[in-house]
Amino acid sequence: MPAAHPKRDKRRPASIESRIAERYDELSEIDQRLADVILSAPGQLAMQTATELAASAQVSKATATRFFQKLGYASYDDARAIARAAQVDGSPLYLQERGRANTSTKLDEVIQAHLEHEVANLANTYRSLDTQVLTEVVDSIANAKRVVIIGYRHSHTIALMIRRELIQIRPDVVVLPAPGDTLAEYIGDLGADDMVINIGFRRRVPEVGLTALALSEAGVPSLYLSDVIAGKPARLARWVIRCHTDGLMLFDSVVGVSALVNLICSLVAERLHERGNSHLQRVEIMHQKLRELD
Repeated sequence: MPAAHPKRDKRRPASIESRIAERYDELSEIDQRLADVILSAPGQLAMQTATELAASAQVSKATATRFFQKLGYASYDDARAIARAAQVDGSPLYLQERGRANTSTKLDEVIQAHLEHEVANLANTYRSLDTQVLTEVVDSIANAKRVVIIGYRHSHTIALMIRRELIQIRPDVVVLPAPGDTLAEYIGDLGADDMVINIGFRRRVPEVGLTALALSEAGVPSLYLSDVIAGKPARLARWVIRCHTDGLMLFDSVVGVSALVNLICSLVAERLHERGNSHLQRVEIMHQKLRELD
């Protein structure tokens, strides 16, 4: 087990801003000026050359090169590669330049560009769907003894959205993690008759991969719902569906995700309707008895 730690460090090197923070008080006045420029907009590092960065901080290129060596990087390109990886991972700190780039554009042009980008994400998500995978996922959700939906951080919101639809048409739908609980109390009892929807959009927490491994080893059928860069958990799931989520500005796009959730849950509702959905009927009757809806 201890041998796994070096691999994690290699896979996720310390961020540029954290290295600067650790050494800031030791830096010279010139180096601090360069550090301040970088910290004000880390995303620029992914796009600028060493010469351009040096010019923006009003220091020499040699000073900029030595600065990154002091931080422990082999070269400026080494640091820039990490900044680019942070952009791909979806760090808002490294994506904020997208929003700033649009501040000089007329609002109506920004709206149009945003609309076109969202439509493209929606269309690309649907185009990438595998109908065989979709059919099997719908069947599994409809037939499973229990459906467990797992989502952390912003993926938790997607998990709640899925549950909100499914709980209307079938019983035994749970969202995890529950407040104050860990996963083991729940997934340790799952088996081949159950089904898990494991959601892991970018900036995933380590628990996503660990959960995928535990489910695979236990033989629990699982759908991994993710972005196009699904990562290692995708290898462990029975089914994988990728959504196009790249945002035009600071935040990721969820239009494709929302539409896909609607599609999957609607297809499950149709499948259950074909064999008579007594759960939906009981729910509607209970709504009336409890006077829950106007």
